[in-house]
Amino acid sequence: MIPSHSFVRKVQAVWLSAWPIWTLLGFAILEAVRVFPAGYARAAVAAPIQLLVPGSLTLGAVFSDRSRPVAMAFACYAVLLGALWSVLVSLGLYAVGVQISAGSTYWGLLMVSAVLAIVAEARLALGQPGRGRRAAHKREAPDAELSEAEAVEAERSAVVKGTRRYAILAVVAGASLLAGASYAYERLPHPAPVGYTWMAWTGPQVKGDIVMGSAGTELRFQIVHHESNTTTFRLSAVWAGAPLRPLAKSLILKIGPNRTFKGTLFVPPLPDGCTYRLVMLLANVRRTSPLTHRPQIWSLDADVHDPTKSSKKCH
Repeated sequence: MIPSHSFVRKVQAVWLSAWPIWTLLGFAILEAVRVFPAGYARAAVAAPIQLLVPGSLTLGAVFSDRSRPVAMAFACYAVLLGALWSVLVSLGLYAVGVQISAGSTYWGLLMVSAVLAIVAEARLALGQPGRGRRAAHKREAPDAELSEAEAVEAERSAVVKGTRRYAILAVVAGASLLAGASYAYERLPHPAPVGYTWMAWTGPQVKGDIVMGSAGTELRFQIVHHESNTTTFRLSAVWAGAPLRPLAKSLILKIGPNRTFKGTLFVPPLPDGCTYRLVMLLANVRRTSPLTHRPQIWSLDADVHDPTKSSKKCH
């Protein structure tokens, strides 16, 4: 048992002597959670660390060992401060024109945590026995009229009062930072809007099935491209089903910024059944969706009906 207790004390001493640096190193290897598949598992691992580390380092940089909150109070303050840092880092990324993503937010929080860790470690070093201002000012002896328990309680009350004072100051400082960031956000030049692309049928509104003639019919559509660059699309049309059957040959389109492409889709006579669903697909050739990491695809569908066929010939 004695060697085990000795090992635990050594580990505890190593941790307490440089806990801001160890905490920063733990945050730095958070990038390793990318080995987990995207989803709840990764979020469950990364979110608590991303909230607790910047907040705990902030407490270490602001408070001394004696006045720092402990236990649940420390955890609650750390989570609140971590959330505040996430908001501020996101606003900073937006202000400098960097896309806000999980990766960019992580690197921003890592830089903030590095600065806070340096300050917290410096405060920790100055507070150790024999160093800094504490060595010059010895702790005052407790009042002789007070018992040891009363002296401890009086010191604890003083620490609690100091913690409350710092907590109020932290709330005021956080609110001021958010207000200042919001004020700056309204007045800083914003990045160019991303824009949008959509596709729709044009012409009279259709309710229900589109009636087909023996010679087929034409359906008009348009593609609105309100983005800042020229984009290459692949346009195709298929009969819905399993499997999909091509209705028209694919077409490659290059649409410039803030342009509208208008086209016509010829629908031939229906092959056999009375009612079919046709689907138009518009795919971005060179860009993937930031959420799914798959090609961006827009779809548009319509039901067509041949009234000349009897119900007996419908399939």
